[in-house]
This record gives sequence, structure tokens and C-alpha cells, in this order.
Amino acid sequence: MLFAFSHFFVFRMYMEIIPSVLVQTEEQFLQQMKGLGDSVKQIQLDIADGKFVPNVTWANPAVIKKMRKLNVELHLMVADPIAELKRWVGIKQIKRVLFHYESAADTKKTIEKIKGMNAWQVGIVLNPDTPVSAIEPYLNQLDAVMFMGVHPGFQGQSLIKEVLSKITKFTATYPKIFTELDGAVNESNLPEIVKTGVNAICPGSATFGAGKPAENIQKMRKIIDKKY
Repeated sequence: MLFAFSHFFVFRMYMEIIPSVLVQTEEQFLQQMKGLGDSVKQIQLDIADGKFVPNVTWANPAVIKKMRKLNVELHLMVADPIAELKRWVGIKQIKRVLFHYESAADTKKTIEKIKGMNAWQVGIVLNPDTPVSAIEPYLNQLDAVMFMGVHPGFQGQSLIKEVLSKITKFTATYPKIFTELDGAVNESNLPEIVKTGVNAICPGSATFGAGKPAENIQKMRKIIDKKY
């Protein structure tokens, strides 16, 4: 019986790597996918509209549809999540949709509309300054919560360390909700991040910034393995 519990605990807590893909062109996207090879099973595609955040990114459903061996979650940094998602209905590669709490005029209705559009998992994204209490009324509707380790829109920022304590408290209080950390994840702070109990990391610059993406993923996996 003890063995069964321990096995479940390791399976539940083992950290996934879901690279954060923030690009301006299709060419850049395809180059990053080539660099990843078979090193991951899922990516996070960042979609920015220049309104909710100052940056604008590339995201083309027709291209994603051709990526048959890859699962995708959408990180919506947009002013109107529902309008953006209308482009993605029917794209089988999309498994999870993450929208920012601040982007929804009515959070409950936004969650319900997204679930009614497709068989997607739905998650809310918390900016560094947004308290967990803001989303507690909606947790029973959610599949995931993603914590931003930086202010959204651009890669290459430094990790806001206070977010780690927020994640640690959340994972202890709500262990059944899938959690992610996006922003400023790298090999240096990864040992500290693992301690929070977060289910997935979404490294962008640490994956694509220097060196070969697949090798960078492997380096991060080795660090995670040491902690488990």
C-alpha cells in the first residue's frame, strides 16, 4: 500500500517541460520546431495582440494544424480571448487554453464560453501582482492555473522571486489543479522552482535563446531528475 501511494505521488508531482514559443514569423516558428525535434510532446504558443500587451506575435492555425505529432496549449495575451479562440476551433493539436484573468470582463462566463467552443482544457493565467484570491471563486471550473514569473509580453526578463512562494502555497492548498510557471525559467533557478511543486515549466529563452533547443531541454530535464 505504501508503494502504491509513493508511486502516485511521484507521478502526480513530476514536472513537465512545455517550451514557451513566442515568435514574430512563421519562419522563426518552424526553425524553433526543428530545433526541438522530438525532445518534447507539447509546446506553449504565445499569442499577443499588441493591445493586452505591447508585443505582437505570430500564430497561424493552418500551420499548427500540420504539426501532427505535437500537442499545443495556447497562452492568450490578448484583449478578447473569445474572439481569438474562434480561429482555433477544430484544430486538434490544441489541448489547453490559458487566458489572463485581467483580460476577461466576466471570468465565469469566459470560462463557460471557452468550454462550450471545443473540448479544451481551460486555465487562467495570473500576472505576478494578481493575488490567488482573485480566481478562487472559479477554481472548480478550471483545469489549470499558470503563474507568470515575469510581466507578460516579452522573453528574457528576470524571475520575480515572490511568485515562487505564491506557487508553493497554491500547490499545497489545491494539489489537484494542474499548475504551470511561465517566464524567466532557466537552469540557474530551476532547482528552486522544483521545490514549489509546480507541475510544468514553460521556458522560452532558456530553450531557444542560445545553443541547441533539444540539448537545452535535456539539460533542464537532468536538473529536474536530480530533484526527484
